[in-house]
Amino acid sequence: MIKKKFFFLFFSFFFIALLNNCSKGPIVTDIVKGIYDTKALNKKTNSKKIKILTGDTINSLSKKYKVTKKELIRFNKLKSPYILKPGKFLEIPVSKRYKIKKGDTLYEIAKCNSINILEIKNKNIKINEKKLIVGAIINLPYYANNNCKPQNKKIIKKYKIKSTQIFSWPVKGKTITYFGKQKGGRKNDGINIISAQGNPVRAALGGKVIYRGNELLAWGNLIIIKHKNNWTTAYAHLDKLLVKKGEIVKTGDIIASVGSTGNVDKSQLHFQVRKHSKPLDPIKFLKSP
Repeated sequence: MIKKKFFFLFFSFFFIALLNNCSKGPIVTDIVKGIYDTKALNKKTNSKKIKILTGDTINSLSKKYKVTKKELIRFNKLKSPYILKPGKFLEIPVSKRYKIKKGDTLYEIAKCNSINILEIKNKNIKINEKKLIVGAIINLPYYANNNCKPQNKKIIKKYKIKSTQIFSWPVKGKTITYFGKQKGGRKNDGINIISAQGNPVRAALGGKVIYRGNELLAWGNLIIIKHKNNWTTAYAHLDKLLVKKGEIVKTGDIIASVGSTGNVDKSQLHFQVRKHSKPLDPIKFLKSP
């Protein structure tokens, strides 16, 4: 399978831990690292190219090369029903390795790598969740990415941000989910605004469209706009996308229409504001309606 050259987009953005109320899974880490295209993650991941033989299936290749079916499907961007054609090529991603430290639990390892416990167990069949061995090496999915490294306090202080109303409301509607922790411990890195299907979604501030697509399945159709002074806004669950990547938009320009794409069942807009990759409460930076 011949792959296209991929690209990295602007600095770190949002959605760490995908445990917020709009998305689930490790793809969030990609976004945190500034990768707005899942293919860009593949670009920096080691892999082995194999030729598909008669009788090969996702299940058989998963067992043969000790990778999960999810990894094969995601890395090769396969579509259901995942039928493999003999003679074509498939790439086998190389697993990440993790050394168990004192005090580690599968929950903490999964959380720090933006994956879930089941994904770790699938990669390490004999692992004993209750008796992790300090110093032992375990396998993690290729898309795992440790984001729990100690942060520099000086950097945190440097990026301390004061509230200022600089953004316009992107859509008319009622806010149904607010920023921060939700019931069940989940975290929302933005706000969700309920609005009628097809209502216009407007750029909250002028800037450049740096992402337009739907590769993050949980988010559905998504647009990301980069603004001056390291601000970034994101608009998810859209219906029609009315701007192109690289396009310059002004505050109030219609960029899309409200939809229910992704993992929501009601038409709404998920809106996020970030600066220096840090998620901020949009309400504190939105002008009065």
